[in-house]
Amino acid sequence: MTPVLDQAARERVLAAVRAAEAQTSAEIRVVVLSRPLIRHPFYPVLWAALAALALPWLLVLAVPLRLIPLLAVQGLIFLALLALLSVPALARRTVPPAVRRAAARAAALDRFLALGIHLTESRTGLMILAAAPDRLIEVVADETILAKLGPGVCEEVCAVVSKAAADGDLSGALAAGVNQAGIRLSETFPASAQDRNELPDHVIFA
Repeated sequence: MTPVLDQAARERVLAAVRAAEAQTSAEIRVVVLSRPLIRHPFYPVLWAALAALALPWLLVLAVPLRLIPLLAVQGLIFLALLALLSVPALARRTVPPAVRRAAARAAALDRFLALGIHLTESRTGLMILAAAPDRLIEVVADETILAKLGPGVCEEVCAVVSKAAADGDLSGALAAGVNQAGIRLSETFPASAQDRNELPDHVIFA
């Protein structure tokens, strides 16, 4: 599978993380998902089935059909649409936006815990997740950050990444989000001589 970010892009994000963490005692991680959030065929099957059930009845209004020909038409419509909607680029479009957003949030929370970002000593970890194929961004912050800065900091970083990513430069967008996170975190959690790097800085691909 071709990486979403090449080596130069990875180094760009890594440099941004290191620069941001030089300003703050908080920890910042970046995760990039290279596969679609929803990979099961449920939605292509659902829409193909609904179309196969509904469309032949429009034909019946113009051309009377007996039961067997009607069922045959329904079967052909279902198979043709299922084959079409199973094409990866189209399959992603069959998933309702609310379902994709919920899946992105669930994936972000899962990665946040799996990577142990919630285990930093001061509970000041923040993660930016980019679901690249779905073009969705999620930001998750640990309890101390949320207590001091509120959920607005996550929304702010998310907005910065999303706006920058609209130009098609994912690494630049992630670097911009990391920079914004560093600025906001440094206001409440400034760097000190006692800080230690509790989490790796490189980009995680999944």
